Amino acid sequence: MKRLKYLIVLLLFTFSYAGSYTDLYPYLVDIKGWKGDKPTGSKMSGPFGTAITAQRSYIKDSKSLEVTIFKGSMAAAMFAPFTMITEVDTPTEYVKVFNFKGFKTGLSHNKQENSGEIIVFLVPDGVFSVKYSGMGYKEALDLIGNFPLKEISKKLMEM
Repeated sequence: MKRLKYLIVLLLFTFSYAGSYTDLYPYLVDIKGWKGDKPTGSKMSGPFGTAITAQRSYIKDSKSLEVTIFKGSMAAAMFAPFTMITEVDTPTEYVKVFNFKGFKTGLSHNKQENSGEIIVFLVPDGVFSVKYSGMGYKEALDLIGNFPLKEISKKLMEM
């Protein structure tokens, strides 16, 4: 009976310490030369577990970024479209899976709109997503370099 009580207390402590979306705000850093909105976020719980998101939008001239840190069981689903593709290049789109700063990364770029999304798979249940417009994917990747991906990964593992 003591073991059962101990296990229940341990589980309650673990789930209560799961973290908050505000814990991720410090990782949504300022980007020199860009205007960033205040970070926003949410924490949702349901039958499939807990999902935590923190996001921040940035703008510079006609360019924009929307950065989201996502933690939850559905994070793997965000990366799913890239699991069967290594690289696709057509007149209208460019899709590629590659390693970026040590993390598996998926890129989907619309050539006609000069926009796209980059998803960095940080931990099994956590991703760093960047939706961009008004720029090429190389510039978007350079901007992702401003974010502390390794530190974000460590924080997601703690949550």
